[in-house]
Amino acid sequence: MASTFTSTFAPNDVTVVISQGGFSHVVSGFSEDSIVSIERNSDTFSLYTGADDTNTRIYQADTSAMITLPLQQTSNSNDILSQLYENDRASRDSTGLFNITVKDNSGRSTFFAEEAFIAVVPNSSFGNTMQLREWQIQAVRLQTFNGGNAKFSPEDQAAFEEIGGTVESQWQA
Repeated sequence: MASTFTSTFAPNDVTVVISQGGFSHVVSGFSEDSIVSIERNSDTFSLYTGADDTNTRIYQADTSAMITLPLQQTSNSNDILSQLYENDRASRDSTGLFNITVKDNSGRSTFFAEEAFIAVVPNSSFGNTMQLREWQIQAVRLQTFNGGNAKFSPEDQAAFEEIGGTVESQWQA
């Protein structure tokens, strides 16, 4: 039987942390409707089908992803990201790379890349309403775990553990 426990998601418990050397910053000032989006740059497997309907699954080792952070124009995180971009652009070497962690603290989803960089500086506009700055961060070798936000039923826990997962005590029924 599937889990019947009520899930809880708290958008304000999603954190994005950028760090580089001794520097660390918790990103804040997200848009009203979107906090962060993470999109893989390539599929893990692609299917090749021959003319005779023979099939081969092709593994792509690429685990990079584009992380988009839509920030309010008034967010101080814009200043941090702008300075990181300027430092990286000025050095044009690997010293501008930073770590990025995205975590749903009300659930089990986590994303981490030891190397990331600002790929696209946002367009800017000013108006009579709040405007957004959509920062695009390229995450190299992103470690991804998409988890849920409810306790596991005993059946779901057994199935998850059978395939090699471990359920922390706070998520057990």
